[in-house]
Amino acid sequence: MKIYNRYIIWLTFLFMLTTVILSTSNQGLDVYFSVYLIECLAVTLLFSHVNPRARKGLDRIGYVLFLGFLFLVTAKVVEIISGIEIL
Repeated sequence: MKIYNRYIIWLTFLFMLTTVILSTSNQGLDVYFSVYLIECLAVTLLFSHVNPRARKGLDRIGYVLFLGFLFLVTAKVVEIISGIEIL
């Protein structure tokens, strides 16, 4: 089995496990996204010895996910400060 196949299988397994565990409690979108982001970055670091071209693509995905995380943090800060709920 090639390394990128193992990478995708690990991500799929972790995302499914996380979804099942978090679905038992009443959590918001921000919790799901934060946990998925941490899992994605951790698995990407474990599989960091992939092809350099593939690594660049994975880094770009990590940057986009991190921007999404920053948006969620900003939305929470605005909600706390002004009381206006964005999400």
